[in-house]
Amino acid sequence: MPGSVHRLVLDTNTIVRAFINVNSASGRIVTACQTRRLVPLLSSPTLEEYRAVLARPELVERYPELDRPEIAASLERLRYVSDFYRRITTRFCLPRDPRDESFLELAIAGNATHLITADNDLLSLTKAHDDAAKRLRRQLPGLSVLTAEDFMRWHTILP
Repeated sequence: MPGSVHRLVLDTNTIVRAFINVNSASGRIVTACQTRRLVPLLSSPTLEEYRAVLARPELVERYPELDRPEIAASLERLRYVSDFYRRITTRFCLPRDPRDESFLELAIAGNATHLITADNDLLSLTKAHDDAAKRLRRQLPGLSVLTAEDFMRWHTILP
């Protein structure tokens, strides 16, 4: 899709991986979002989840690099450059994992082109035959749900 705008919803696992290793595919995507080469979509609920997960003691203990002041600054930068939605009125029911609903609602409200995740449940939505998958494809037919590595492989807009 040369010349098209990539509007991305980043699942929390992508954000965590980005801050653990800025040179990873996730890290390069977040950097591209922060420099506005990609358009990140954020909402109050997704930003709150990023902050809560990044502050989990067991995660910080395992990955001390998450306990840096730059992390908060990076999240603030991402929020500043994003298309930010304070309130999303779109509702999407995902009975098999309600914690992912806010990411799907953001994708629909922000007309996302991509949802970047390592979550197999979310990755299955573009091909699954259950009701939720079919509803998502109807509501947002152009959405690609990809891992960060696949996004980097298929979109040559990033080094």
